[in-house]
Amino acid sequence: MSHSFTSHQEMLLQELNQLLPLVEGLKQATQTEEKIAILNKEKRVWEFCAKTFLPELSLEQELVIKSVVAIGQNQSFFSEPGFFLEKMWIENLLSLESFYREIGGIVGYHLALVQFLCQPKKRFSLEKAQYHAPIGYDLSILDSEVKEAIYHAIEKMGEISEMYPVGGAADRLKLQNPETKEPLPAALLLFNGKTMLGHLVEDVQAREYLYYKIKGKQICIPIAMMTSQEKDNHQKILSLCEENGWFLRPKNSFAFFCQPLVPAVDRAGNWICTGPMELLLKPGGHGVIWKLARDNGIFDWLQKWGAKKAIIRQINNPISSEDYGLLAFSGYGLKGDRRFGFASCERQVQASEGINVIVEEELEEGFSYTLTNIEYCDFKTYGIDDAPVNEKSQYSKFPSNTNLLFVDLQSILEALKKCPIPGMLANFKKVSFRTAINEKREEEIGRLESTMQNIADCFSRYSKVPLAKEDLLELDSYITFNKRSKTISATKKECTLGLSLLETPEGCFLDILKNRQELLQQHCAISVSEVEESLTTPPFLFSYHPALGPLYSIIAQKIQGGRFAHGSEMQLQIAECSIENIFLEGSLRIVAERIMGEVGKEGVLSYSEKVGRCTLKNVRICNQGIDLDQPNIFWKGEIYRKESCYILLKGESELYAEDVTLLGDKQIVVEDGWKMTIRQINGEISYTKEKLDQTPWHWAYTFTSDYTLQIEKSMPFYFHSCPDAHNS
Repeated sequence: MSHSFTSHQEMLLQELNQLLPLVEGLKQATQTEEKIAILNKEKRVWEFCAKTFLPELSLEQELVIKSVVAIGQNQSFFSEPGFFLEKMWIENLLSLESFYREIGGIVGYHLALVQFLCQPKKRFSLEKAQYHAPIGYDLSILDSEVKEAIYHAIEKMGEISEMYPVGGAADRLKLQNPETKEPLPAALLLFNGKTMLGHLVEDVQAREYLYYKIKGKQICIPIAMMTSQEKDNHQKILSLCEENGWFLRPKNSFAFFCQPLVPAVDRAGNWICTGPMELLLKPGGHGVIWKLARDNGIFDWLQKWGAKKAIIRQINNPISSEDYGLLAFSGYGLKGDRRFGFASCERQVQASEGINVIVEEELEEGFSYTLTNIEYCDFKTYGIDDAPVNEKSQYSKFPSNTNLLFVDLQSILEALKKCPIPGMLANFKKVSFRTAINEKREEEIGRLESTMQNIADCFSRYSKVPLAKEDLLELDSYITFNKRSKTISATKKECTLGLSLLETPEGCFLDILKNRQELLQQHCAISVSEVEESLTTPPFLFSYHPALGPLYSIIAQKIQGGRFAHGSEMQLQIAECSIENIFLEGSLRIVAERIMGEVGKEGVLSYSEKVGRCTLKNVRICNQGIDLDQPNIFWKGEIYRKESCYILLKGESELYAEDVTLLGDKQIVVEDGWKMTIRQINGEISYTKEKLDQTPWHWAYTFTSDYTLQIEKSMPFYFHSCPDAHNS
């Protein structure tokens, strides 16, 4: 049915006025029977029941069907007298009713959408609010204060957990199984040789290994993931974990909770159907993560693991763990026992990114100050001027919201009592879909979404007088600032020729390559070619397992000096290595079967010194390297090689090479329990093997008095740890 914009607005206003008292009544009712009795008084409901035969229903089924009728959305589903119940349809409605019960269930969900369609709801009064650029902690320079934050992050790592919203649809990535063409969720995107989820779990293990190297104890950080039924996301995530042996972690250290899918609507507020009793459903935004976690017992589960805080990471932002940024960010939160934290960076003007602001709101008896986020689609609503910090800058006066968060679990539970679904908004985008009569249509559709970071609205500070600038550092919420290239580079959409690389896997890979250039040149004193913005063929490739560091300062103590010829590649899937003066022309790949320790009978990794290790001193590698005539996809890690020097360290083994030149295609394998020494005498290469009688050298990690993390080679020292133990 077609209407002008004005008539749409009139109809929506009428609907709004009709639904407001109904929703208030439903919110007050505690029993299903009470809610049904309230709905029975609605004209739409009693008219429908008078002419429609209802099959035998449970009370819950009756409630959701009458709720759909009360909001006038039944015509698309059951316009004929009598109807059958389609299982998935009724299950979706039951889920919707249950999740949104605090705001009035299905009717409350629809009312919220209608309110946004009529006039956006505002979290702050425009007349009484001022917006200030946040005051926070600068992580871009590794000074004594940042070092202290890293120290606290490691000391209190046993109090940390991680939460990942992995249920996004990722439509713009157009990701699919290459064989079946089945659509895939973003967590399964192959990036640099591993899935996006694999990268996040690997980062966790690298930090646990860092803790082990410093403290001599094994901890296990629990991981909770919010999945969804979109693209069969939930089952695919479970299958990925199972296929990877739960990433060598205890299976019970993972918890999953499924995000509800919500009905999409057109601009007139009509629910969109794709078939008889089939709704067009989409995920309802990441803001549901808190309530959903509480309702599914996730907070209780995390606390049983000893967790008091959590880091929230986006599945599509692999760059956020670069160097020390994540450790320093969480360290500030742990050190100050903060309730909420934002990791932020510079934001380009007019970018499709939200901002972090401090909202100063004048009240009757003083002022409130709230460090929070405002989405870019809401700038107009809140009167935000997306202007640069000064005339010469390309960056906004407000920093970027990155969805990298720190939370105090108990504080979130308290906040949920006041705000179960934070940051609600109606998000409309142009989407192609098929209607109930199989007609292909493209139009703007929306759904009620919510933003997880806006739970921070609950952590305001009140003052009788305006706060001084320095006092804004002492809010319950805090914010850190770091280089953008070490904070956010998202993989949200497919790359299109001629358009910006921003938010594409190619753009993210370019940012990582720039970070690798900084690491090699500025920290490791290795000469490499410069990275250009146009990335058809990388000037070099350098990838490593994060357990090698993850801090650049640690990596620089393990790798120092040398040069990479243009187009060369070095891959280090190893943690215990010592490389001095490496000269690389071609490809070098070092892979330790055991990077961080041993895998026990139950398939769980136990951190130890029984690993593969490698020493290269004054070594030159010369081969033909990467085959540029082949269809390499560098950001995926799909690389063809003409020749490569490949070193495989099995089990607990060691390779030592000094003053040698390794030419051509080579595969060097060191067996478990052996040490191989490579020498060059009169131009001839010799390989000698000897049995390892004891665990050889290892890197010993210590903090100095000024919180500097140093490593040095040490003789064997055995730490005893239990692979299945909880946090120590």
